[in-house]
Amino acid sequence: MHLLRRAHEFEYRSGQGRDELGLADIWADAGATRAVVVLRGIPPAEAQSALSALDHSALPYLLRPDTRVLVLTLRPCALGQKARAVVLPLSA
Repeated sequence: MHLLRRAHEFEYRSGQGRDELGLADIWADAGATRAVVVLRGIPPAEAQSALSALDHSALPYLLRPDTRVLVLTLRPCALGQKARAVVLPLSA
């Protein structure tokens, strides 16, 4: 895997109707058959909205249509807690 974009900033609409900024790291293998998208600093409840916005803005320009994508959302760690990643169900 190699890094295509680090801390790619994008805008998405939250469930409350506010425009929010999100960050994504986008990785792909050498043949661009598989990719991993890591959403950072986005609440898990907003991850689907953020992924939808990213899918319409950046991913079509970086990945082929037949690329298999795994999407992880990295929750910010609270005081005394470890950071956790959650795999989004619609990302296969």
